Amino acid sequence: MANETRELGIDQLEAISGGMKWTPGHKSPYVVDARGGMVTVVGWTFTFDIKGNLSSITH
Repeated sequence: MANETRELGIDQLEAISGGMKWTPGHKSPYVVDARGGMVTVVGWTFTFDIKGNLSSITH
């Protein structure tokens, strides 16, 4: 049996579960940039970007 490579169409990619969809310019308050960091103090959560700048505060 030969190996075969096929390109998936947009509809097929949308139907795949468990993947990640990325929209340029979209910012979600529920996603933390894993390259930065996060610390929780007395119920307050502070997240930082890759350069160490504070990017959000939530309670």
